[in-house]
Amino acid sequence: MIWWLRKQWLRLKLYAAENYQNEAESLIIWYAVSYALGAAFYFAFPWELSTWVIVGYLEAVLLLLWLTKRKDGQFKLLTYVLVFLLGLCVTKADALHRAKSIENNLPEINYLRGKVKVLDYNSNNRPRILLTDVNNFEKELKGEYRISLNYSEPWLKPGVCVELVAKLPHGFTPNPLSNYKMDRANFYKGISGTGYTIGPMFQIECPKAETRIGDKIEQVRTYIKNLIDEKSKNKEAGAIAKALTIGDRSTISQKLNEDYRTSGLAHFLSISGMHMSIIALLVFFLVRICLFPIGEGRYDLRKPAAGVSILFMLIYFLISGQSVSCVRAFVMTTMVLIGVMFNRRAISLRMWAFAVLVVVTITPEAVVSPGFLMSFAAVLGLVSFYEKYALQIHQWFDKRNLWGKLGSYIVGLLLTDLVASLMTLPYSMYYFNQISVYTSLGNLLAGPIIGFWVMPCLLLFLISLPFGWGEYGLKPFEKGIEVINNITAWVTELPGSKTGEGVGFLPDWGILILTLGLLWLCIWQAKWRVWGIAGIIIGLMSLYFSPRADFVFDKYGSTYAYKNHQGKLVASRYHKNKFLEKMWTGQKTKGKYKVHEKDALTCDKESCTYAERIKFSKGKVEFDGKEIALKAGGFINLQNGIYYYYPETGRLWNKQTKQ
Repeated sequence: MIWWLRKQWLRLKLYAAENYQNEAESLIIWYAVSYALGAAFYFAFPWELSTWVIVGYLEAVLLLLWLTKRKDGQFKLLTYVLVFLLGLCVTKADALHRAKSIENNLPEINYLRGKVKVLDYNSNNRPRILLTDVNNFEKELKGEYRISLNYSEPWLKPGVCVELVAKLPHGFTPNPLSNYKMDRANFYKGISGTGYTIGPMFQIECPKAETRIGDKIEQVRTYIKNLIDEKSKNKEAGAIAKALTIGDRSTISQKLNEDYRTSGLAHFLSISGMHMSIIALLVFFLVRICLFPIGEGRYDLRKPAAGVSILFMLIYFLISGQSVSCVRAFVMTTMVLIGVMFNRRAISLRMWAFAVLVVVTITPEAVVSPGFLMSFAAVLGLVSFYEKYALQIHQWFDKRNLWGKLGSYIVGLLLTDLVASLMTLPYSMYYFNQISVYTSLGNLLAGPIIGFWVMPCLLLFLISLPFGWGEYGLKPFEKGIEVINNITAWVTELPGSKTGEGVGFLPDWGILILTLGLLWLCIWQAKWRVWGIAGIIIGLMSLYFSPRADFVFDKYGSTYAYKNHQGKLVASRYHKNKFLEKMWTGQKTKGKYKVHEKDALTCDKESCTYAERIKFSKGKVEFDGKEIALKAGGFINLQNGIYYYYPETGRLWNKQTKQ
């Protein structure tokens, strides 16, 4: 037996050595992966990692590197561990730096004075402001403050100064059904407190201050927003237009958001690689056409066209809101255009790795955000796929006639959508508990309209703004968006379009194994890459080990939801926390509360009983006859029992207020 095991071990080592010899190019890519994994490791625990422990591990690895400098295999392996720790150190240092800009120990009721930086709308369609340069008469307060208003004022706009009394509730209401951490998100946005006004708001004179570049950019964004609001004839199309130009999605209705998500076109609403690349391509060819009469045959017109494209992309990037997916798209598209300027091929896995390093270094928190994971996963899949099959596809495409090329375009569009959809599918399940059944159909119908109508009209709209012709540039842009909206509505109404909702959440360990499997499959070039499929299968199988919520409760016992006869969560008659109700069920109870006759719920004056096993009332839940602790909230699976939410109470972003 020992002899057999030793033989298998030697065969495994030989197999790995044979594949490893052909992976010199791929090894560099794994340094970027190690760096990103180090950043993600910082967010993996509910407590704060000690700085001295991290430094201790870093010093230990440096010592081991020195001791193994003549052992090539061990030395290379330790360099990956070192890069992993560097990613962890950068993320920790960034968090410590941001913590200095956050105000701690705020009372619940605050008198605030400050300048309005952003004016948008919350999920209840109420006006909401983001205050900066804030003080409470006693001292200058650090950070920014997001305050929801009961009503707007005609004079309210970004740049004005206000004073108000606000209630800033301590802590955040946890959502056990989501992997999104609102407190962490606000910490990294520099927001010290969120709340709502409890009295009137007054306009005051702003103190004299130097005009910052950020203020100028915000003024441009506000001008575009106001122009679209005033001149748009279709409010839904206008809301999408704001999302595509300035990245403001606050006015998109819940139904329209759901239509885009169900039809597989939700990526269209977030400025990302598709938008950046199409805009850059349009500007590139527009400049070449303009320079053609004076330079064709004498100069390489691609280089000035690439330079102008980068400049225009930078302007678009600055007014777009600079989201994570936008940063990634800007970096990668810029690298492609720089490659054109220097006659280099820029679309490669190395460029993907460089973009990972840049984005993680600038915004380490992005590594655990859905935008980062879905954006980089889609690009990784597309680059890896076309690096392997691009030559065969081009040879097949060149042999076609006009109609054949048109068919090839459709096939290429479907193929690209299939690869991108498969790469982003796990993260849609992990973050949103949903997959899009008709994503290929939605993208096939909307793709040509986006590429040949909406995006060119977006470019026309942006070019017309400095000349005061934005009203005229908005009309065709808005018409194209209306067509896309109609497509999403039609796809959503197809039979079975919503069967992908509520597929279940992937657990943390499952998404980790699946991600490593995808990386293994896409980055390696030798035959052993196929073993990444095993990681993907194991990751997907983890879905069946992740219990689904049949009954959800909050930490106060004031809000409950249960699974109805259609398998969807709906609110019970105890739904005090409207915000939680909407997060759990996707909607708020309107009118008089009613229980559907097919639901496994019965209620009397004192309590309700679900599935004859869960009895609940205000502040109290019993499961199988025993009262359970509410703790920080959680959910009950009727087959597997109780699952609690464990808040990250020891992290830097949970030390902002007194509890």
